[in-house]
Amino acid sequence: MRRKTVLVNLSVQIPEGLRNLSRTFSQILLKINTLYDLQSGGTLTPRDERKIWKEIPALLSSTSTDIEVLLDRDIQNLEKGIFDLYPVSITLNNYEIDLIIGKIFVSEGASSSYYAGVAGIINEKYKTVLNSYDSKLELLCQELGCLSANKTESIVDKAPKIKCLEVFSLSGALDIEHKPICIFYSGDSPENLSALSNMTVFINLYSERFKAITMQIVKKYVQGAELLDELSDSEISDLLLVWLRGHDVGHFIGEDKLGQKMTEFDRDYMILHELKSDLIALYSFRLYRNDLLDKGLLEKIYFLTVAEMLRYIRRGDITNHPDSASAYIAWRYFEDSGAIKYNANSNKFLIDINILEQSLSKITHELLSIFASGDEVAARKLTHRYGSLENNGSNDKFPVDCSIELGNALRDMNLPYYIDYKFITD
Repeated sequence: MRRKTVLVNLSVQIPEGLRNLSRTFSQILLKINTLYDLQSGGTLTPRDERKIWKEIPALLSSTSTDIEVLLDRDIQNLEKGIFDLYPVSITLNNYEIDLIIGKIFVSEGASSSYYAGVAGIINEKYKTVLNSYDSKLELLCQELGCLSANKTESIVDKAPKIKCLEVFSLSGALDIEHKPICIFYSGDSPENLSALSNMTVFINLYSERFKAITMQIVKKYVQGAELLDELSDSEISDLLLVWLRGHDVGHFIGEDKLGQKMTEFDRDYMILHELKSDLIALYSFRLYRNDLLDKGLLEKIYFLTVAEMLRYIRRGDITNHPDSASAYIAWRYFEDSGAIKYNANSNKFLIDINILEQSLSKITHELLSIFASGDEVAARKLTHRYGSLENNGSNDKFPVDCSIELGNALRDMNLPYYIDYKFITD
């Protein structure tokens, strides 16, 4: 049975002063699509690649003269070719518009890269939310016992710089079945986890995916999920961004001697890095119960996070997706601790937030200790604490060791697995 896809009409308001530029950006993304299609089909020759790529700076050069000076440096760089994602950011008529094009690694640890691109309007209003979250990161490090020996080093400076786009077009490897909601690029340094210094969140895509897919899952399978119905569209975006920021900051918190014992592309290492980040994000929320997450938002972000865990696990084939595997390990841990229980009367999972907060502290400190000590044996033992993570080898993509109740939620073909966007602009 084919997995269900949901189509969402996504309205994006493009200010009148940006319309000519947005058309140019859309034309450029068509070029990226051509490169991607040829590359995916194995028919992209170096000659064709150079020819099509050169058409991109030519298109930029043909745009309005009032931004010509701003584009000079970008055009010169693009003429040289590109092997990482490259952003073209333009401020015009008090608005900012972004074009991010180039090559990305599609799957974790893969040696091949693919052409991809995105264009959107920068939404500055989320800076307030991000600044509020970042304001307590030093306190978070203190609570976790992860203060840097270097007094002048700040976790805020180590974490990726982040901005939010209202996307109006995707292309290439970004416009595929399991569409991403953010991208990293390294800013000219080698592309690896510790060097990914820039992050762009597709905030409108992220929110719509949550409403179209995750909300359907949580309403059907998590007791008390009615709480999320009370959230406004703006609050959903804010909470998703808080969760995402917490996760990505989590990659940079704590000492990592484990990386000296296991390679960066070791499957177990990647899974545990994702798990560490997931747990640190969850742990951090309690620090904001009286400000950023007051008035019931703390309880709602816990529900939101558990709902996203389910969506990630439903992705399937989790041995090839470290973020899905980490969500599965976290879910199984919370089941073991009693933080997630199955209620046979309602046929839904129940979240006990008090137990969740208590058990979360224990496993977060355990994982930080494994990374700090570089204990490879303990690391691999934790990765496989809840089974092999393998599926049964048939068309079923889900772990063989999960409970019947969780398996039923994962295999529910009546709920959508994927989302497609139809961008509607004026």
